[in-house]
Amino acid sequence: MKFPSILTIAGFDTCGGAGIHADIRTISSLDFHPSSVVTAITFQNTCKILGVERVKAKTIDKQLSAVFDDLNIAGIKIGLVCDVEAAKLIADKIKELEVPKVLDPVIKASVGYEFSDVEVYKVIAKACDYITPNASEAALMANQNIRGLEDAKNAAKKISKSFNCSTIITGGSLDGKDVVYDLNESKIYTVEAEFSAFEIHGTGCVYSTALTCYLAKGNSLEDSCRLARLFLLESIKKAKPIGNCSPVVFPL
Repeated sequence: MKFPSILTIAGFDTCGGAGIHADIRTISSLDFHPSSVVTAITFQNTCKILGVERVKAKTIDKQLSAVFDDLNIAGIKIGLVCDVEAAKLIADKIKELEVPKVLDPVIKASVGYEFSDVEVYKVIAKACDYITPNASEAALMANQNIRGLEDAKNAAKKISKSFNCSTIITGGSLDGKDVVYDLNESKIYTVEAEFSAFEIHGTGCVYSTALTCYLAKGNSLEDSCRLARLFLLESIKKAKPIGNCSPVVFPL
């Protein structure tokens, strides 16, 4: 019996705080084997982003084929994808897999750098079961403003029905409240926990990856959201100041 693996399809963060680094540490902490497909190499540190080099779609294809041909994939988390060609390839490769598939859009960094375009994630969302945008990403996906909790609830429902996936709008700018629309249950609710008012590098990656792991363990969406939020809280409490600017989340 092959040991179960969680696959992260995401970008490489040179300072090790987010992207594949954070995903691998989270997956290992939650008792799965981490496997990874690199979609982009970012040039960044705790203060700024200097640039991104995209990995070609054909190279992503080869990585995915190598993983799927051999490993026991129990869940998939998708983060940074930079272009529509790569998005179409990834969507086609994963759409038939009967495992939890979680999309964490990475469109614009908190420091202002634009990694990708919303159209990229609209392509992948249709092949996923869950999507975890923050409020600004959700506004782009839903094509509406999000000024508060009620707007977020409307956007979550709109995204879910547009892309046929459950939506979790993470609440860093919603007073710490995550807004969840469970498509299967036609149910909307919020999940709350302590949150940091300070910028911590890598929180979105850790949350979405933890959510993938808990779903892969067979938990309901509501339980998985609550467990992932608590896992993130503990990871934030252990955040380390590794550089001159934002501390990085520590999911161990």
